[in-house]
Amino acid sequence: FSRVLLLTDYNSAADAFVQRSRARGVLKGTGEVGLCRLEYVEKGADVQVGDVVVTSGLDQIYPKGLLLGRVTAVEPGTAEDLFQEVTVRPAADFRHLEEVLIVLRTGGGVD
Repeated sequence: FSRVLLLTDYNSAADAFVQRSRARGVLKGTGEVGLCRLEYVEKGADVQVGDVVVTSGLDQIYPKGLLLGRVTAVEPGTAEDLFQEVTVRPAADFRHLEEVLIVLRTGGGVD
């Protein structure tokens, strides 16, 4: 079987990094059109508004380097927080898609 989710779907997650600084996190959907969050980005990591976010390939689901989106906001959080709050606007406008690319993986399925 296949499982297809929009990047913005609440159940969607992809291991990702900021292309410029290599700051790593997990891009998760929020359920809102045009809004994702890059979670688990270390508090001291260099992330700036406008940075490009791409897949890391480490989750072995998506190949490395697929464009996911751009950072639109960075909140450092409180002194007790371990991670920054990073908001990402997806590169694709999911309301006006005409074509999609299906990435096939060999040697096993997604659980």
